[in-house]
Amino acid sequence: MTQKSPPTIDTNKCTGCGRCVAACKNKLITLETSGYRKHAVRHEQSRCECCCVCLSQCPVLAILHNGDINNG
Repeated sequence: MTQKSPPTIDTNKCTGCGRCVAACKNKLITLETSGYRKHAVRHEQSRCECCCVCLSQCPVLAILHNGDINNG
């Protein structure tokens, strides 16, 4: 069985614009502060539906899709 893997967020590229936060219908992405920088963080990977709307909303391509995971 093939299962989609959730997208990952490259916190070094992320500018903290918040577009992915607004796009995630399950509210799994938040903005967090590290020093003087904001960046997006995805929580509860198991609840991610892998719709990749967050990926399409990122203007700096900081959200990457890893493809599919083969489970069997």
